[in-house]
Amino acid sequence: MITAAASGTPDRPLPQSLAIGTDRRFLDQLLRNGPSSRTAIAAATGLSRPTASEAATRLSETGLLRIIQTPPSNKRGRIPEIYDLDPAYGHTLSLAAAAGQTRVQTHDLRGTLLHDTSVDLPHSITPGEFDSTLRELISAAVKTTGSPCLAATASQGNPVDPLSQRPVVLPASAFPEGRGDVGALLRTFCDGPVRLDNDVNWATLAEQRMGVARGIDELINVYLGPGIGAGLVMSGMVQRGRHGAAGELSYLRSGGRTLISQLLEHGVAAPGTDRLDVPGCLALFATTPAPHNAELFVAAVAQQISNIAAITDPQALVLSGPIANNPPFIRMLGQALKPLLVNADLQMLPSALDADAPLIGASLAARDLAEDHFWSTYRC
Repeated sequence: MITAAASGTPDRPLPQSLAIGTDRRFLDQLLRNGPSSRTAIAAATGLSRPTASEAATRLSETGLLRIIQTPPSNKRGRIPEIYDLDPAYGHTLSLAAAAGQTRVQTHDLRGTLLHDTSVDLPHSITPGEFDSTLRELISAAVKTTGSPCLAATASQGNPVDPLSQRPVVLPASAFPEGRGDVGALLRTFCDGPVRLDNDVNWATLAEQRMGVARGIDELINVYLGPGIGAGLVMSGMVQRGRHGAAGELSYLRSGGRTLISQLLEHGVAAPGTDRLDVPGCLALFATTPAPHNAELFVAAVAQQISNIAAITDPQALVLSGPIANNPPFIRMLGQALKPLLVNADLQMLPSALDADAPLIGASLAARDLAEDHFWSTYRC
């Protein structure tokens, strides 16, 4: 933090602020490029060798870094000390609770995968069984990783209130997750920050950071599967809305009916639920020419995507989910969108991350949380 100087003197960074900035440059270089010497980091960052050495010392004193012993060398002179992350310092944990499965991963601060496990969840699972299953998975992940949990994130199908961090179960939700307090459960295993979010929001973050929309600051990510949802990025930030329900595409109305009710009528509903039956929907696009129901299905989706695009003016539209992976559907959607779009140069991009995107986004966010927490409490 930059602190103002005393009255009558120009505002200037205090020495501690300069040191923190130096240490951040040193650590960022190490995280991006792997183990390295102080001399190499100094050369890459433009720091002087003494300054880089001081940064290495300060960061090592926190326990975050360790010196890797270099093998004997035939060269004369001092063998440089190689610095790297100390695995004992800690890890991040990310959890994805999706319909039918829960998956838990841990990573180090560089993003190296340390632990990955999943378990199938029957649709009949009770809240108590759900909580017990998550507890066992998280406990095993932390124990196997063998270091403190620095930050944790969780992805689930329902919206999550950004302030209370409680799930928001909308009417006729396609996803039963949201029972129990996942955040409280994570906090029993993690002393650092914990954050929950909707799976499409995490997937959108992943697409914008390392997917097909990398570096794009204005985009819509539409998920088409058993449920329909959208993630919005504006000015480079994922937008969640006041209650976390921004981008709930299923609830947009046309002619007095929600999009999901139209799709259930034009597509195929899973028996006894308000979910789309994905295989049944894909069957609509399996013949040429496509049946009238397929045309109505695509038209309903295109209308609501064009409405969101007219409001947000994005550069790109990312399409994800099992229905969006169908080439005939994509072709029909592109044709249906063309006359409806205000911004005719909108890029349509098929997701390359797809089913892994929510967990990837949650993992990226966990590392961000851990780093932010480290620097917010850093003293040099």
